[in-house]
Amino acid sequence: MKIDVCSGIYIHIPFCLQKCDYCDFLSFEVNEQTQNAYVNTLLHEMRSVSIDHEVSTIYIGGGTPTALPSHLLCKIIAAAKTLAPSAIEITVEANPGTLTREYLAGLKSHGVTRLSMGLQTTKPHLLRAINRLHSMTDFLDNFHAAREAGFDNINVDLMFALPGQTLQEWQETLTEIIALSPEHISAYSLTPAENTPLWSALENGKIHLPSDETDRDMYHMARKCLADAGYIHYELSNFAKPGYESRHNVNCWRRVPYHGFGLGAHSFDGVKRWHNTEDMGEYLAGHHTPQGIDELSEADIQAEIMILGLRLTEGIRESEIPQAFKGEVEAQKIKRACARVSYRAISYSMKKGLLALENGYVKLTARGMDLANQVFEAFL
Repeated sequence: MKIDVCSGIYIHIPFCLQKCDYCDFLSFEVNEQTQNAYVNTLLHEMRSVSIDHEVSTIYIGGGTPTALPSHLLCKIIAAAKTLAPSAIEITVEANPGTLTREYLAGLKSHGVTRLSMGLQTTKPHLLRAINRLHSMTDFLDNFHAAREAGFDNINVDLMFALPGQTLQEWQETLTEIIALSPEHISAYSLTPAENTPLWSALENGKIHLPSDETDRDMYHMARKCLADAGYIHYELSNFAKPGYESRHNVNCWRRVPYHGFGLGAHSFDGVKRWHNTEDMGEYLAGHHTPQGIDELSEADIQAEIMILGLRLTEGIRESEIPQAFKGEVEAQKIKRACARVSYRAISYSMKKGLLALENGYVKLTARGMDLANQVFEAFL
């Protein structure tokens, strides 16, 4: 199969050493036999396609990709580089405690340029509250080992508004991570998902989350602390030192096409979205026919342009959107959609102080970042 439009590759590894209480991602614990079968099937899927144009990013996520043995993950990376030899950013997600010096050396020798480490919090009791398997010591050991291996682009994932978490504890977590000087920090508010242990515990009153007001205070604290430390707040939940913004994720927010490989992996070509089967048995049997194909209407495209584009703190400018796409038909369709953006919705949000127009960009205000979902809903 030939892929006609694709600027990024996403590869899904659905394995974890232990499922976290808040997680509703497509991931689970499996045995070594299933891992080997999965990797063989994934490699077959990747070898069945050809890409005849430049792909700039490869992102390997999950799950926990580093739950795989090093030799299996390195096989996947090598296959991805065959499809995208000019990729300038290759990201691998990793959980603390899954990396060794030998493992990191293997990733580095196979061209991985960026690590994304899922810490969430530096506080042991909060790690236990969300059923994280690692400790802060595991994280520090892995972080320093990654530096020794030569990784100079590391993201640290953090969560706030955890069960029982205080504002002081969040400030201490930020201070401890800033002191390590990672190139990128993601800071997300915990969002309870249905059908997870966390959801059940909340429903039964066994745990309690901080108030909405404390949640916002934590967000404001992150923005201030990270700005003071020299990090650029470039997306609602993401902060980076200059030049270290996640290229892959920025492309997704700008609606740049990407192709997904692996169980449940999603793909996007500019006008259609689809995904692989989420059934492991079907996937291992070789059923890789695209599922859930959604051909976007012009109204859908219009909404996506605004909702995804406004996640970036620089905002969105109409003239930039079509440049990310190849193909005259797709570009013209998107241009028409841009021309019909709901100015009523923009005007409404501006009057409420949620949007502003600056230098040709429509962008969220500081208040708009707190009420982003309200802004986004105006475009649906």
